[in-house]
Amino acid sequence: MQSLGSVKVVGIILVGATILGCSPKLDWRTVNTERLGYTALFPEKPKQAERNLPYAGLELQQTLEVVQIDDAIMSITTIAVPSSINAQAGALLEQVQKTILQSANALQTTPTKHPSQYVIAGPSRSKGLAEDYLFEIQNPSGKRWMRVRWIMRPDGEGGSRIYQQSLLILAPANAKVFQSELTAEKWDPFFDEFRVQ
Repeated sequence: MQSLGSVKVVGIILVGATILGCSPKLDWRTVNTERLGYTALFPEKPKQAERNLPYAGLELQQTLEVVQIDDAIMSITTIAVPSSINAQAGALLEQVQKTILQSANALQTTPTKHPSQYVIAGPSRSKGLAEDYLFEIQNPSGKRWMRVRWIMRPDGEGGSRIYQQSLLILAPANAKVFQSELTAEKWDPFFDEFRVQ
């Protein structure tokens, strides 16, 4: 298995916090990212960042779209896997998942898994099944809660795209229960209306 090194998949999410402004409300609007193969609802126009991800001797394109609303950061990260290494896409996805959970110290306690679904583009609005991971991140600056979902889809050219939808929330100082907040109805537009090609 090829090493991602530090990968910095978590970093690209957290770095997003430094390029954002804040907004006091959830004013959902459709963001169509055709070149990345998805449409999503964000509560304001997202900021975008790109970087290269070293893997299997190649530089894979990794794109982040991110919005911060008060203490919540919503992001979608896309990794483009070319056809030349598409057979390794599943292994890459597993490594990305493991890196995120290890970096967030989520493996110390088993993350809660929440069944979910996303929309597949087309007139039938068929659904794809997914699984959301809910966990708590401990760090010196205070607790954070995270909900993350991974989806892998063909890109139509023999390659694949790996999507990571994330919600990161700064938890109240005395907070103990995070599942109900991470799955609150107010976040449904971001997660439930994510549409892929």
